[in-house]
Amino acid sequence: MTEAEITERFRARANPPPVLFRYRQPTQWTLDEISKHQIYAAKPSELNDPFEYTAPVFWNVDLMRRKFIEEFAPERGILPEDAAKEFDLWHELGKIKLLQGIRHLRDFSGVICLSAIPDSIRMWSYYAHAHEGICIGFDTKLRPFNMALEVKYQNPDSPFDIIAATKNDPTEIAGHISLRKAEEWKFEGEYRIPISIGDNPRLIPFQQSAITNIRFGARIKNAFKEKLLTAISHLPHRPKLIQMGCDFDRFVLTETVI
Repeated sequence: MTEAEITERFRARANPPPVLFRYRQPTQWTLDEISKHQIYAAKPSELNDPFEYTAPVFWNVDLMRRKFIEEFAPERGILPEDAAKEFDLWHELGKIKLLQGIRHLRDFSGVICLSAIPDSIRMWSYYAHAHEGICIGFDTKLRPFNMALEVKYQNPDSPFDIIAATKNDPTEIAGHISLRKAEEWKFEGEYRIPISIGDNPRLIPFQQSAITNIRFGARIKNAFKEKLLTAISHLPHRPKLIQMGCDFDRFVLTETVI
């Protein structure tokens, strides 16, 4: 399967809701994200979950042997009767190379993390500096947000066959490795945009018109709010602005359009 075919399969699997949200801290990075319309793609190792981009895998040795004999050996001019012997000598090395490929995926991948939920008390606490930051809503009809893929919250019940996934549909690997999190994180309602970064910059451009709304945290400081309003004033159109508040009778967040 060619790289273009793999990209097209990812595009077909993209399933974002109309708006996705990104919780941000009250920093210059956040102001730059708005004014320079660039979004940061984090490495998996930079995320707060130590289980990111990991998964138990199963090595189907029989399938590996068949794949080697039927596909790789002929390309190298190896006779079928010799291919089985060579596989038995080298299949452990092949497993090592595949594991190296998974590590390469982790080391040279970036991910833009978004959420379908803009009013989670926990996410405002975790990702928006205890409600002092903001939550930006992005239009998923526009790139790169139209490529967002839903995260599955499922603890692995058994290893997945990495060789079968490679043979049938390589995009399945993403579902098992980069798009799966433990059930405990289900409250996040996360969607992800996987990015192949390599040696490229990890600031991904987007259209300024993609910002549809911005929520101000219930504890936002006036100094940051003033800087934020200045950054917003330079946008080609004014997004919907919403001030979050606290309903202390019901312990829920409230929203007031500014």
